[in-house]
Amino acid sequence: MKGAARSAALRLVRARTTIPVERGVALTFDDGPDPDFTPQVLDALAAAGAHATFFVVGKRAERHPELVRRIADEGHRLGSHSWSHREPGSLSARELARDYRLGRRAVEAAAWRDVPLFRPPRGLWDARTALLTRSAGLRTWLWTVDSEDWRPGVSAGEIVERAGGVAGGGVILLHDALELPTAPEAEDRSATVEALPALVERIRARGLDLVRLDVERTA
Repeated sequence: MKGAARSAALRLVRARTTIPVERGVALTFDDGPDPDFTPQVLDALAAAGAHATFFVVGKRAERHPELVRRIADEGHRLGSHSWSHREPGSLSARELARDYRLGRRAVEAAAWRDVPLFRPPRGLWDARTALLTRSAGLRTWLWTVDSEDWRPGVSAGEIVERAGGVAGGGVILLHDALELPTAPEAEDRSATVEALPALVERIRARGLDLVRLDVERTA
C-alpha cells in the first residue's frame, strides 16, 4: 500500500485510546483466558466491585469457553484479540483477515453474544489492520497506559506505580494471560492479580470511576 493510500486508510479508520468520560478509567486485560489466573483476576475485580474489559484470544476462548461466559456473566465487557495472536507482519492480508474473523467467532461462540470490540495483537495498528477491521465491522481499542505487567520479574508495586497515575479518560493495559512471553517466568500473572486491589483503590482515591469500554462505532 503506497504512502498516500496508507495515510488515507488511517484517517478513515481510527483506533480509540481514550474514553469519552472525563472522570472514567478503563481496566483492560489481554491474552486470556487462562484457567489459573483469569479466575483470580475475576475474583479480585468482584471483591473490589469493579468491572473491566477483556480482549480474548480465540484459540484460548475455544479451550476455555466457561471462563469467557463467566467474564460476560459477571458484567465485564468482552472483545476479541485475534485467533492466534501471531505477529501481523508474518501474515498475508488474507491470512490476517481470517485470523481476526476466526478470533471473533470463537469469542462469540463461547460468550453466546455479539462481540464487536477488538484489539490487535501487541497493539500493532497500521493501514492494513485499519482496513481489515473496518471491513469486518470491528471496533478497535488500544490503550493510554501500558502497565508493563508483561515484563519478566515485574512486581505488583511497580504495576500500581506505573498504572495508578492514569489520567481521566485513560485506558490501562493489563494481562490475565500472556501469549509469546519474553521469558517463561512472565507467564506467571501473580503480580497482576496482587496489584489489582491497590490499583483500584488508588484510581478511586483520585476521584475516578472504573468503567467498561463502550461498543459504539469508532469510525
